[in-house]
Parts: sequence; C-alpha cells; structure tokens
Amino acid sequence: MSVKDKTRPRGRPKASGIRKLSKSVTVKFSRIDYERLLHRSRQANRTLAEFIQEAAFEARIVARHSTEEAAVIRNLVGMANNLNQLARLSHQTGFYRTRNAVMELLEKLKVIMNEYKKVERRNT
Repeated sequence: MSVKDKTRPRGRPKASGIRKLSKSVTVKFSRIDYERLLHRSRQANRTLAEFIQEAAFEARIVARHSTEEAAVIRNLVGMANNLNQLARLSHQTGFYRTRNAVMELLEKLKVIMNEYKKVERRNT
C-alpha cells in the first residue's frame, strides 16, 4: 500500500444539505443598536451571526392584541373614564344620586371581563 492510499481527506467534512446555510436575511439596525448587538454577541462569546440566529430561534414572541381584544380594551378604557366621571360626580352630589349609574356600569364591566376571560382561555 502506498502513502497516498492511507491518507484521509483533510479539512472539515461537508455539511449535509439540511444543515447547510444557504439563505440570508437582511436586517438593518441603527448605529447604536448595531453596537449594542455587537457588544452582546461578544459578551456571549459568539459571532454576530451566531448570536442573531440563536436569538431568533430561542426568543419567545408574544402576539399583539387581536382586533377583538383591542375592541375590548377600548371598551374598558371608555368605561374607566365613565367610572372616574361618576366618582367625581358622586363626590359633588352624593353617592345616592349616582348609585344606579355606577351599578349599571359595574354590570357592564363584569360582562366585558367575563368575555375577555373566555377569549384568554381559548388562546391558551
């Protein structure tokens, strides 16, 4: 057997087609954000590309509010404003005059909160 027959291939073995990085994504950062990102990647002892890849796949993403949830939130904000106005009026005129309006508003709030809880249970 000659020396050439015994030699093994040198260098890193080729990556499989699944693991091979063939796609790129362009992301723009401001100079300050880029420096922060670079600093964090160095602290993690990773290259910038490795750091961004790990961050992209390990991050926990929380979805924004759906249109229904946004409507519920707007409703609650409007009712909170009404409740504040009723509290101010109660201090001026006395609670017994505004009692019915307060109780009606509280019932509406209970209904909205129960609907929101149902939506939350469906999403989890």
